[in-house]
Amino acid sequence: MSKLSKYFLLVSGSFLIIFTYLGFQSYRSLMFMNHGLQWLWINSQFISLDNTAIQSSRESHSHQLIYRQVDIDHKLAVFLNTANNGYFLFTFVKEVPCDSSSPYRAHLSVNDKAEETVVFECKSSNSAVYRIGKPAFSQLQLVNADFHFELDLDQWSFNSLKKDDYMQHNYQFFQKHSSETIHPWERD
Repeated sequence: MSKLSKYFLLVSGSFLIIFTYLGFQSYRSLMFMNHGLQWLWINSQFISLDNTAIQSSRESHSHQLIYRQVDIDHKLAVFLNTANNGYFLFTFVKEVPCDSSSPYRAHLSVNDKAEETVVFECKSSNSAVYRIGKPAFSQLQLVNADFHFELDLDQWSFNSLKKDDYMQHNYQFFQKHSSETIHPWERD
């Protein structure tokens, strides 16, 4: 076998190994706490080099736009959507042993207010949930000994969520003036 063939096989093999590794990590991030939804990367639909990049999906029934960020190493998923009152709702889901006798706590700082301790609600025996809704977020930090979340306003598209929410509320108008499917507001 010639040197060129060996070099080509080595480069091809290396590329295949790297692509397989990135594909596996990307798939793992998309499937982590997916709640039965089809998640895609915002900027690159199939493979992302950054496994903590923002993902998007639409809820199965209402077609509501939802964003999320996952941190597999710390077993944390952060979801963002709009609530019925137009507020932005962050939902933090943490895989951790959970029962009411030993609540899971974290330190919260939001919109530059004084830090407070918050308690996660047990969703099951191995997951805890904390939700916070506000009309706007200028800053959000949620910290515990085993995770650290700090809101990066440049990553999360609040305007897209607001626009989608508005279009769903006024879907008849937008359906008449757009070629894309606009789903009606069908949320509790």
